[in-house]
Amino acid sequence: MTNGNSIHASTTQSDICSRCGAFFRCGMRAGDKACWCASYPPAFPVPEAGAGCFCPKCLAELIAQAQAMQQ
Repeated sequence: MTNGNSIHASTTQSDICSRCGAFFRCGMRAGDKACWCASYPPAFPVPEAGAGCFCPKCLAELIAQAQAMQQ
């Protein structure tokens, strides 16, 4: 039996948000045709290998902040 706090053994840095530490599913790592993040507007360069990605919540917040600063 596992608890809600356990993370699957195959979890990598790309599965953990580099901002808040939340677990999320990286579509690119999972082999999907396109990752969920591709539906967001381009606001940041793709992180370098090993740099980690943002979860959907953090990415949406960071994009909103970047857009607000451009106005």
